This record gives sequence, C-alpha cells and structure tokens, in this order.
Amino acid sequence: MFNTNYSSDWLTATALSRPAHLALIADGEQYTFAELNGLVEKMAHRLKAVGIERGTLAAILLPNCADFVIVIHALARLGAILIPLNIRLTSDELRWQLEQTRCKVLIYGAATEQTTASLSDVVGVSFAINAAPNETKFKRRPTPLVGGESFQMDGIDFNALQSIVFTSGTTGHPKGAALTWSNHFWSATASAFRLGLMPDDRWLCCLPLYHVGGLAIILRASLYGMTIVLHNGFDLEAIVESLHQNRVTMISLVPTMLYRLLNAEMTFPDSLRLVLLGGAAADSTLIERCQALNIPVAPTYGLSEACSQVATMLPDEAYRKPGSVGKPLTFTSVRIVGENGASLPTGEYGEVVISGSTVFAGYYNNPEATAKTLRNGELYTGDIGYLDEDGDLWLVQRRSDLIVSGGENIYPAEIERVLREHPAVAEVCVVGVPNPEWGQQVAAAIVLKADAEVTEEELIAFSRQHLAGYKQPRLIKFVDSLPQTASGKIQLYAVKKLFII
Repeated sequence: MFNTNYSSDWLTATALSRPAHLALIADGEQYTFAELNGLVEKMAHRLKAVGIERGTLAAILLPNCADFVIVIHALARLGAILIPLNIRLTSDELRWQLEQTRCKVLIYGAATEQTTASLSDVVGVSFAINAAPNETKFKRRPTPLVGGESFQMDGIDFNALQSIVFTSGTTGHPKGAALTWSNHFWSATASAFRLGLMPDDRWLCCLPLYHVGGLAIILRASLYGMTIVLHNGFDLEAIVESLHQNRVTMISLVPTMLYRLLNAEMTFPDSLRLVLLGGAAADSTLIERCQALNIPVAPTYGLSEACSQVATMLPDEAYRKPGSVGKPLTFTSVRIVGENGASLPTGEYGEVVISGSTVFAGYYNNPEATAKTLRNGELYTGDIGYLDEDGDLWLVQRRSDLIVSGGENIYPAEIERVLREHPAVAEVCVVGVPNPEWGQQVAAAIVLKADAEVTEEELIAFSRQHLAGYKQPRLIKFVDSLPQTASGKIQLYAVKKLFII
C-alpha cells in the first residue's frame, strides 16, 4: 500500500474510521468508503505504472462519474497535481490550457476519447481509465512539477499544490487558479463550521467536477465522511427523483438550476436541510419564493481563487435579508475598498477584497495576472459589493460587467431585476455593448416564458416605470436560451456577441 499522509489523503483516514458508511452514489452504483478506498488504491498503482508521481501535473478530461472521483483521490495518494479540464471546450481551447500549464499527462475515458486523440501532439501520456495498463499511450515519461523536490517522501506538504482549476471565463480568457491542500482543508473546515454536519448527510453534486464548486464537494466529503450523490449535469427529472429516492440533505445549485426546480412545482423532500446557492448573484425575489415554499436556501458567494466558499448566509437570515450572502466564513476576512485601496465605510459600494487561508497561490504560469489579483496577500476579486451595519456582504456586480454609458456607472443586476419582474420574462441578461457616442449602451437578452408575448417597446415602457432614463436598455433581443458556462453562469461575452454585428 502507498505510504499515505492523512493531511492530504483524507479518504484513507475516513475509510479506516467509517469503512461501511456509504461514500458515493454514482452511475447507478453505490460504494462504501472501504470499497472506494480499494478502487482508489488500484487506480493509484495504474497511474504510477505510467510514470505519474509526486509533483506530476495530470489533467483529467471526464464527465461527472465514479471514475472521476476515483482518479481525484488516486492522484492525491500519489502526490500528483490535478488539472480538471472542461469537457465542453473545443480542442483548441483545451490545447491552450495544456500548453499554458505545460501538462504532459491526460487522463480520459470513452466519452472523451476523440477529443483526446486530437491533443496527442501536446501530451506525453494519454491514459485511458477503461483500458488495460498496456494500452495506455505515451511518448515519453512525464516530468514532475518544477520545484517538486519540496515534497517530502513521508507525506505531501500542506502547502503543496492540489490542483490548477481554470476559471470559468465568463468575461475573458480562462486563467489557472493554483489551489493548495491547505486551501482545501481550511475551506472544508470553515464550510463545516457554517453549514454544520449531520451523521447521515448526503450531498447531491450536479456541478461539474472540473469546476471548483464540484471538486470542493468531493474533497470535503472525504474529510467529513459524508455521502456524495453524484449527477452528470443538471437533468431536472433525474434531480427531482434523486432528491427523494436518495434522501438528500444538501444540494449545491446555481440560480438558474433553482429557478427550474421551482418552476417545475416539485415537492422538496423533508430530508433536505440546505440548498447551497452560489455561482451567480441570487435575486432577492428568488429568495422570497424559497421562503414562501419553506425551502432552506443558503445564498453563498465564492470563486475559484478563494477555493469555493467565501461567505454564506443560512436560511433564517437569508429570509430576513433577501439579497445578502451573509458574513465571511471562519478564517476568512472581507473588506470593501475604493479606487485607492483604502477600506470604505459601511454601506458604500467598492471592490470586494478577501484575505485568509483559502486564498489561492496565484495564477499558474501567469505572473502578470497574479500581480493584479494578489496584493500583499489579499485577493482583489474585481467584484463590487458593500458591507451593511451587521457585517453582512451584499454583492452588486462584477466590476468587469459594469456598464459605463455617457460617464454614468450602470449595474446590470439592477436592470435585470426590474425586467425579470415583467410577467412575460423568464430569464434576462444585461450587458454593455460598444457605442461610438456613449462609450457603451445597455443591451438585454430576454427569454420569455412559455406562450408569453411582449414587444420591445412594451418592455422598455415597463422598465421606464422603475429605472432612470440612462439605465434603459437600448437594444433588446429575444432568445430561446441564454448561453451558459458548465457551472451554470451566464457567458457574458457570448451574450454580447448577440448584439455585435
């Protein structure tokens, strides 16, 4: 057996303490912690046989499945560094990420075999999880990460990299956020302090495992001894059935997913104690709908660069303050700063700056971006928000999404909130598009409710009742759906393309 260290190989520790407890429900199968640990041990030997070792950069190109979970833990056991890749990306986009990280190992499955073949000139080892060991394709032995000598043979340094997670790229080119074992440990600990732990908790994960929100759940559950109910994406009928059948107690969703569940008029099971809602700003009306239906929603704010959660508000407080994401988690501090970096007083809008043990190590192989984001150990998020008199955080908008028209600052979330109140509107995304006279003008992409009808003129007239003239959408386009990232966030650059000819 591999010489493990409980500071990083959390699965081994939990398999010893709760061997018969259910660890994973996925792909129609169930695995106890002892069974999962055994599968991880076998996978670790296979990966070691093709040269994966301490410090090796190893990319995974897989959909959500049990094998993905097994590989995550196997790489941890070997001390390798995980690079989870988005299976929805094109070969060119994946090529860029592999080249950016200089990763020479790609682990894939049947669903991603064709894409992997197109990247054969970039990687040195292509490892098929469902192939016999001698079928693994490789051109040269992968080399460990530069600086790998800092890894100790008797266990992984807590400050060593666990993963390089690429940001979702809602507004620009993705960057690889380097996360350490320390980041994940303190994030998991702080989350448990805020959300609580129950002996029979079951966390339904439909977020992609190549997103920090999904990856964090896998690692936290192995530390907590919690059961994961894993889904490959958000299938409404499958999620509804699973919530009841698998006695789910917790689920992580983005607002779009929760809207769909509410619109389905489903009955939420009594076992459900928390709906962790993040990934994008949750409109206050969504929280109010949850309160009316007695759904235990916990709005949360997080980002890849802070190893998922930063702040979370529990249901009772969320109902009292719809729109807030609550106080920062334990071990994390948040301050609001102005243009000069000085902290702003209560209630004033400014940039959200985070400090604490969950702040990432920087953008991998991107010192320029790192220098802009990490300053004196603090994470400058680019998000706009404010703290109220209770110390609760309110998010207004990502700074990169701010619209400046005729010298006026316009926050898209404010316009979206108004347009969403129109009875014909199901979903809306507001962006700024270039305008030679005003710099930018407001544009809105609208998804209508089934069988609903409304004209551009009617929507603009409606918004005029609630918004100042300079905030009015000048361009409106009706679409069947809004383009989204794998994590459920709206792809703002794709929305902008709808209006730029």
